Amino acid sequence: MPTKRAVESRGIACTALFLSALLGCSNKSPPTPTGGSSAPPFAKSTVGEHSDKQDPCSLLDPKEVEAVLGAPLAVPPFRSFEGALDPLPTGKDCVYETDQFRHISLHVEFSGGVQTWSMSLGTVKGLMKGGAGNAEIANTVKKTFKVDEGTEMSGEWDEASLMPLTCCTFATLRGDQFISIDFTASRTTLRQAAGLADAAYKRIDHPLNIDGASAVAAAKGLDKTRPQPVDACSILNRTEVEAIVGPLTAAPRATSKTECAYMLQPEFDTPVEADLQISWRGGYSTLRSDRYVAGIGGSAVNPIASGTSAAPPAGQEMKAQVPDPDETVGPAGMGVAAVKRDVLVKIAGSMSNSPEDKAKQKALIEAVMQKI
Repeated sequence: MPTKRAVESRGIACTALFLSALLGCSNKSPPTPTGGSSAPPFAKSTVGEHSDKQDPCSLLDPKEVEAVLGAPLAVPPFRSFEGALDPLPTGKDCVYETDQFRHISLHVEFSGGVQTWSMSLGTVKGLMKGGAGNAEIANTVKKTFKVDEGTEMSGEWDEASLMPLTCCTFATLRGDQFISIDFTASRTTLRQAAGLADAAYKRIDHPLNIDGASAVAAAKGLDKTRPQPVDACSILNRTEVEAIVGPLTAAPRATSKTECAYMLQPEFDTPVEADLQISWRGGYSTLRSDRYVAGIGGSAVNPIASGTSAAPPAGQEMKAQVPDPDETVGPAGMGVAAVKRDVLVKIAGSMSNSPEDKAKQKALIEAVMQKI
């Protein structure tokens, strides 16, 4: 097993358009995948006769990932080209997915990792190091980024950070090996993602006998159980909408297959519109990312990086402080939104922010979600 190498903590937060939070790690408080007091036991590391030694799915015990996801996997870990979107027998990603389509994606470069790291993070690091103007940006960023009371993490990597312009992709480099964990489509915290990356490095020379290619067919079968898209205006009829928001001035109008506009009674001679918007897949990650972007430069950056604002009680799973939508309606820009089985339902438009209008928006979403 490689010797654990400390990485200096580099706490850097993102600017609104160019930077995302960067987190370096050092040699304190080794992370555990659950964020609790202990990690689930590792499975016996063996390589089968026909095992692909560069199968990304061979680096994590499914039970480790289930402990982080907080739910059993719906199908065995499967290889993919791009997260859960494209199961592929030769993919460099391994996806761990529940029946509610919450998932974690592990990406592995067994060689050529330095180039991947440079391409992924080099531009941002160059900005942070160069020129007086960039130094000013760096100072601003450092002031806005704080890691949980100075707590630092350690792992089997040389360098580690959050990927630029993402809320929830933890990237690491060890020698010429590159491992990243995309945990956007789950409740996973950065600490938990770091624990999984650490476990993957510890196993990279002696992988498990897990064949991620053999689960591709099952993954495609799971994908077929997703809610099937329908035209947004077909979900609620006019009578159902009016029962929630009051009389409409016109019939619901489709602006696209995934959007429907409801014209409400005008206020002070100003038209009022409620827009139903639906994303039929990738809804969880979209909403988590959108809420992160909305908080760039503010306090929302810090909980993503630290995973929590304070240490949890011993043995208690660390909870992400970024609002976790699940099936609970929450704010989304000028509207409200919620997710059901990875379907994002959002109400936007020109309704006011009054408690009465917010209640109507919430009721609309709940009515739509009952039909999905």
